[in-house]
Amino acid sequence: MDFRDKTLTCRDCSKPFTWTAGEQHFFREKELINIPARCPHCRSARKAKLGLPDRAQTEVTCAKCSQQTSVPFVPRNGNPVYCSPCLTSIRAAEAADAALAVAAP
Repeated sequence: MDFRDKTLTCRDCSKPFTWTAGEQHFFREKELINIPARCPHCRSARKAKLGLPDRAQTEVTCAKCSQQTSVPFVPRNGNPVYCSPCLTSIRAAEAADAALAVAAP
């Protein structure tokens, strides 16, 4: 799908903000349904008010394609870490394998 930047209106401050094509792609990959209702500033302010910390990002190398990426956690126990596109393809392959296993007599 071809994503284009969209202008949305913030629920809290009523100011316009841009929902970028990259953010829309991320939402699609993560299967998120609801579009952002708040601008980045109001979103951060709301998280601070609720006492929610910003997620710390950790720079890692994808175990499949060797691309640099960042993840919102600290990798532990030597488990492989994947970039978003590789993780999506791995999950799709696992789902297909599971579907075949269920369909097998």
